[in-house]
Amino acid sequence: MRTRGVTFILSVLLTAVLLAGCSGGEAITGENLGDYLPELLEQEVFFEGVYRGGGLPTTPNAPYEPDENYQCFVAVTDENYPTAEALKAATEEVFTAEYAQENFYLWAFEGDTPRYKDVDGQLCMDIGQGGGLDKQWDPESFAVISEDDTAIDITVEYLNYGSVRTAALTLVKTEDGLRIDAMEG
Repeated sequence: MRTRGVTFILSVLLTAVLLAGCSGGEAITGENLGDYLPELLEQEVFFEGVYRGGGLPTTPNAPYEPDENYQCFVAVTDENYPTAEALKAATEEVFTAEYAQENFYLWAFEGDTPRYKDVDGQLCMDIGQGGGLDKQWDPESFAVISEDDTAIDITVEYLNYGSVRTAALTLVKTEDGLRIDAMEG
Protein backbone atom coordinates (compact mmCIF):
# COMPACT_ATOMS: atom_id res chain seq x y z
CA MET A 1 0.00 0.00 0.00
CA ARG A 2 2.79 2.37 0.93
CA THR A 3 4.61 1.58 -2.33
CA ARG A 4 1.54 2.66 -4.32
CA GLY A 5 1.45 5.98 -2.46
CA VAL A 6 5.11 6.65 -3.14
CA THR A 7 4.69 5.63 -6.78
CA PHE A 8 1.68 7.94 -7.13
CA ILE A 9 3.56 10.89 -5.60
CA LEU A 10 6.59 10.27 -7.82
CA SER A 11 4.41 10.07 -10.93
CA VAL A 12 2.68 13.34 -10.02
CA LEU A 13 6.04 15.04 -9.47
CA LEU A 14 7.44 13.66 -12.74
CA THR A 15 4.36 14.88 -14.61
CA ALA A 16 4.73 18.33 -13.06
CA VAL A 17 8.40 18.49 -14.07
CA LEU A 18 7.62 17.40 -17.62
CA LEU A 19 4.79 19.92 -17.95
CA ALA A 20 7.03 22.69 -16.67
CA GLY A 21 9.59 21.75 -19.32
CA CYS A 22 6.94 21.78 -22.05
CA SER A 23 5.65 25.20 -21.04
CA GLY A 24 9.01 26.84 -21.57
CA GLY A 25 10.58 26.39 -18.14
CA GLU A 26 10.37 28.94 -15.38
CA ALA A 27 7.31 31.04 -14.78
CA ILE A 28 7.64 34.68 -15.74
CA THR A 29 7.26 36.95 -12.72
CA GLY A 30 8.05 40.53 -11.86
CA GLU A 31 11.37 39.33 -10.46
CA ASN A 32 12.62 37.78 -13.72
CA LEU A 33 10.69 40.01 -16.14
CA GLY A 34 13.92 41.79 -17.08
CA ASP A 35 15.07 38.59 -18.79
CA TYR A 36 12.05 38.63 -21.16
CA LEU A 37 11.10 42.28 -21.55
CA PRO A 38 13.78 43.47 -24.03
CA GLU A 39 12.73 40.94 -26.69
CA LEU A 40 9.02 41.60 -26.14
CA LEU A 41 9.50 45.37 -26.48
CA GLU A 42 11.68 44.90 -29.58
CA GLN A 43 8.85 42.91 -31.14
CA GLU A 44 6.33 45.56 -30.06
CA VAL A 45 8.26 48.22 -31.99
CA PHE A 46 8.53 45.94 -35.03
CA PHE A 47 4.78 45.31 -35.20
CA GLU A 48 3.94 48.92 -34.45
CA GLY A 49 6.07 49.73 -37.51
CA VAL A 50 4.25 47.09 -39.55
CA TYR A 51 0.87 48.62 -38.73
CA ARG A 52 1.57 52.32 -38.08
CA GLY A 53 4.99 52.95 -39.58
CA GLY A 54 6.54 52.10 -42.91
CA GLY A 55 4.98 48.63 -43.06
CA LEU A 56 6.43 45.43 -44.48
CA PRO A 57 8.78 45.32 -47.48
CA THR A 58 7.03 45.08 -50.83
CA THR A 59 7.96 44.23 -54.40
CA PRO A 60 10.49 46.83 -55.57
CA ASN A 61 9.63 48.99 -58.58
CA ALA A 62 6.07 47.64 -58.72
CA PRO A 63 3.81 49.63 -61.04
CA TYR A 64 1.51 52.14 -59.39
CA GLU A 65 -1.94 50.83 -60.28
CA PRO A 66 -4.57 52.24 -57.91
CA ASP A 67 -7.90 50.44 -57.46
CA GLU A 68 -11.39 51.97 -57.25
CA ASN A 69 -10.55 53.34 -53.76
CA TYR A 70 -7.31 54.89 -55.06
CA GLN A 71 -5.30 52.30 -53.15
CA CYS A 72 -2.29 50.58 -54.67
CA PHE A 73 -1.72 47.09 -53.25
CA VAL A 74 1.73 45.60 -53.81
CA ALA A 75 2.88 42.11 -52.79
CA VAL A 76 4.69 41.85 -49.46
CA THR A 77 8.11 40.22 -49.97
CA ASP A 78 8.81 39.15 -46.37
CA GLU A 79 8.50 35.36 -46.50
CA ASN A 80 7.48 35.25 -42.83
CA TYR A 81 4.14 36.85 -43.73
CA PRO A 82 2.74 35.22 -46.89
CA THR A 83 -0.89 35.91 -45.91
CA ALA A 84 -2.94 38.15 -43.65
CA GLU A 85 -3.55 35.18 -41.35
CA ALA A 86 0.21 34.58 -41.02
CA LEU A 87 0.72 38.26 -40.11
CA LYS A 88 -2.07 38.08 -37.53
CA ALA A 89 -0.65 34.88 -36.03
CA ALA A 90 2.77 36.52 -35.63
CA THR A 91 1.18 39.65 -34.17
CA GLU A 92 -0.59 37.53 -31.58
CA GLU A 93 2.74 36.15 -30.39
CA VAL A 94 3.36 39.66 -29.00
CA PHE A 95 -0.13 41.07 -28.32
CA THR A 96 -3.37 39.51 -27.15
CA ALA A 97 -5.90 38.96 -29.93
CA GLU A 98 -8.22 41.51 -28.30
CA TYR A 99 -5.54 44.21 -28.17
CA ALA A 100 -4.48 43.51 -31.76
CA GLN A 101 -8.09 43.63 -33.00
CA GLU A 102 -8.77 46.97 -31.31
CA ASN A 103 -5.44 48.65 -32.06
CA PHE A 104 -4.36 47.18 -35.41
CA TYR A 105 -6.79 44.91 -37.23
CA LEU A 106 -9.81 47.23 -37.29
CA TRP A 107 -8.17 49.54 -39.78
CA ALA A 108 -5.27 47.42 -41.10
CA PHE A 109 -7.44 44.58 -42.44
CA GLU A 110 -11.01 45.85 -42.32
CA GLY A 111 -13.13 48.72 -43.61
CA ASP A 112 -13.21 50.48 -46.97
CA THR A 113 -9.50 51.28 -47.10
CA PRO A 114 -7.47 48.53 -45.36
CA ARG A 115 -3.70 48.71 -45.29
CA TYR A 116 -3.23 44.97 -45.89
CA LYS A 117 -5.22 42.35 -47.77
CA ASP A 118 -4.66 39.06 -49.50
CA VAL A 119 -4.69 39.27 -53.29
CA ASP A 120 -4.66 35.92 -55.09
CA GLY A 121 -3.58 34.22 -51.85
CA GLN A 122 -0.66 36.57 -51.14
CA LEU A 123 -0.40 39.33 -48.56
CA CYS A 124 -0.31 42.76 -50.18
CA MET A 125 0.10 46.22 -48.67
CA ASP A 126 -1.34 49.55 -49.78
CA ILE A 127 1.84 51.50 -50.45
CA GLY A 128 -0.02 54.79 -50.03
CA GLN A 129 -0.50 54.25 -46.29
CA GLY A 130 2.02 54.47 -43.49
CA GLY A 131 4.13 56.94 -41.68
CA GLY A 132 7.21 57.44 -39.61
CA LEU A 133 7.97 55.69 -36.36
CA ASP A 134 10.75 56.66 -33.99
CA LYS A 135 10.34 54.69 -30.78
CA GLN A 136 13.07 53.19 -28.60
CA TRP A 137 12.17 51.37 -25.40
CA ASP A 138 14.41 51.47 -22.34
CA PRO A 139 13.64 48.02 -20.89
CA GLU A 140 15.96 48.58 -17.93
CA SER A 141 13.68 51.38 -16.70
CA PHE A 142 10.69 49.11 -16.06
CA ALA A 143 8.95 49.07 -12.70
CA VAL A 144 6.39 46.52 -11.61
CA ILE A 145 3.18 48.22 -10.45
CA SER A 146 1.20 45.07 -9.66
CA GLU A 147 1.24 41.37 -10.37
CA ASP A 148 -1.02 38.38 -9.97
CA ASP A 149 -1.20 34.88 -11.43
CA THR A 150 -2.54 36.13 -14.78
CA ALA A 151 -0.85 39.48 -15.48
CA ILE A 152 1.91 41.93 -14.65
CA ASP A 153 1.30 45.70 -14.78
CA ILE A 154 4.42 47.75 -15.39
CA THR A 155 5.64 51.18 -16.37
CA VAL A 156 8.57 51.56 -18.74
CA GLU A 157 10.24 54.54 -20.38
CA TYR A 158 10.76 55.03 -24.09
CA LEU A 159 12.25 57.65 -26.37
CA ASN A 160 9.85 59.02 -28.98
CA TYR A 161 11.21 61.59 -31.43
CA GLY A 162 13.74 62.78 -28.85
CA SER A 163 11.33 62.99 -25.90
CA VAL A 164 11.41 60.59 -22.95
CA ARG A 165 7.95 59.24 -22.18
CA THR A 166 6.55 56.65 -19.80
CA ALA A 167 4.09 53.97 -20.83
CA ALA A 168 1.90 51.77 -18.65
CA LEU A 169 1.61 48.21 -19.95
CA THR A 170 -0.41 45.20 -18.91
CA LEU A 171 1.37 41.96 -19.77
CA VAL A 172 -0.83 38.88 -19.72
CA LYS A 173 0.77 35.58 -18.74
CA THR A 174 -0.10 32.80 -21.21
CA GLU A 175 1.12 29.25 -21.69
CA ASP A 176 3.24 30.60 -24.56
CA GLY A 177 4.76 33.55 -22.69
CA LEU A 178 3.79 37.18 -22.16
CA ARG A 179 1.38 39.10 -24.39
CA ILE A 180 0.77 42.85 -24.34
CA ASP A 181 -2.89 43.39 -23.42
CA ALA A 182 -2.93 47.13 -22.71
CA MET A 183 -0.58 50.02 -23.38
CA GLU A 184 -1.07 53.68 -22.49
CA GLY A 185 1.30 56.59 -22.76
